[in-house]
Amino acid sequence: MAKKSKKKTSKKRSTAGSKTDQHKVVASPVRREIWSFLRSQGPHTVSEIARGLGRSQTSLYAHIKMLDRSGVIKPTGSKRSGKRHATIYSSGVAENKLAYDPKNKLSVKAAARYATALLRRANREMTEHLAEGAAGLKGKNRDTTLLGSRTRLTKKQLSEINAHIDAIEKIVAKSDSSDSSEIYSVNIAVYPVEDNFYYED
Repeated sequence: MAKKSKKKTSKKRSTAGSKTDQHKVVASPVRREIWSFLRSQGPHTVSEIARGLGRSQTSLYAHIKMLDRSGVIKPTGSKRSGKRHATIYSSGVAENKLAYDPKNKLSVKAAARYATALLRRANREMTEHLAEGAAGLKGKNRDTTLLGSRTRLTKKQLSEINAHIDAIEKIVAKSDSSDSSEIYSVNIAVYPVEDNFYYED
């Protein structure tokens, strides 16, 4: 009696570099910082990224591995670093590929997670900085700015604010890694809120 041959069914492997995975990966503020740094500064080693972001190398390895595995960043070579060769990484995807997409539920969820984590970290860092009692809050050369406001804006005023934010973003993207520079945290949030105003008779 002839044996029936069993057909081997190959399971499709999930693509590590899929857009879905990438949205989740950059929901982390640290991983988004690494990706943004490589987009604006070009290819760098982990050591160079750590110096640019003011972080320890060891704190970045797990993030680098996840970004690499998802395709958000990619190895593009290596160079001698001490007694060994250090991998050089560059951005693996363009910014518009992972931009907020209101029609994509995964994109919306990832953006919300990123905002939550970013503002939580900003709250912690600012609280610790102010508690030290050395914050410079006045003058042109102040090193600390805290602005919180609910206000009514026209479309023209909002456009003016966005123009200033775009200018700030360009300055931040240039990131100076020289010995004369210091690490700063720059976080900006502008968004519409529900209008609860009502007239009383």
